[in-house]
Amino acid sequence: MKRSFLFLLLLLIPVTISSGEGRNSSSTGSLYYPVSKTKTLIYQTSFGESSTKYTFESGLVLSSNESDNFKYRQKLLITDDGVFVKETYQYLKIFLFIKKEAAYSYNKPLMRLPLPLTPGKDWKWTGIEYCNGDSSDISVTGKVFNKEMISTKAGNFETIKVETVIEGSSNSKNTLTEWYAEGIGLIKAIIIIDGSGIMGLVKNLLGYGKLEFELKEIRNN
Repeated sequence: MKRSFLFLLLLLIPVTISSGEGRNSSSTGSLYYPVSKTKTLIYQTSFGESSTKYTFESGLVLSSNESDNFKYRQKLLITDDGVFVKETYQYLKIFLFIKKEAAYSYNKPLMRLPLPLTPGKDWKWTGIEYCNGDSSDISVTGKVFNKEMISTKAGNFETIKVETVIEGSSNSKNTLTEWYAEGIGLIKAIIIIDGSGIMGLVKNLLGYGKLEFELKEIRNN
């Protein structure tokens, strides 16, 4: 079965490294992705409440987003050119006896976002995704839009809007729209599902043709 790409599902929140570990950039793009080991971001999602935490390992950022029903972890490489995904792990509990787990890698680091992040910028990445001995061709295209004000339970934020489209060799297509605030990171995301694999299973079994994530709280560890 051809897979759609669950790194959309849990946002794989793109980040840059600040405060002394890895690259410390003053570029416009990096302002929207601060990483802190002392803070946890809490989101209200279509699957309930989730939390995002960060750690560091051998020059990579380890991003972990978890709730009672899912786990989503990525190894991210940050360079002056952008945020790249090196590995992805996912676990999803759909019903009591239906669980899906998989680990993904790529023939080259997958560009999640270019840096710096400025309105009007667009990009495209093509490559191969590997999982359990199978491979799929994927194409990632994105565009940065103008700033918008977003209101959530965590407060009101001036954000920059980013839209990413991921297409696979099985003609699957998923669209991710995100809003980021300087000094905080991801504030809100909407994912439109049109694909097979785990994403298609979520859509067919649970009726989630659209998934939403919204910042609820910022906690100090």
